[in-house]
Amino acid sequence: MITIATFDFLPLAEIARGRLQAEGIRCQLADQHLVQTDWLYSIAVGGIKLQVEAENIPQAQAILEHDYSADLD
Repeated sequence: MITIATFDFLPLAEIARGRLQAEGIRCQLADQHLVQTDWLYSIAVGGIKLQVEAENIPQAQAILEHDYSADLD
């Protein structure tokens, strides 16, 4: 698994993970429990990491970069 994004807060990481899973992309979060234990650890470990398989990187990045705000109308 390759890290494609990092987050400081678990809710934002979960939203991104959920979006990828909704599109059928297998992904996982790393270090979320450590960061939730003490937020100062986030700096030391590089935040909460969103990871996908290497072959899914282009599709996953495109999904995360897409602006879905117009879909709210």
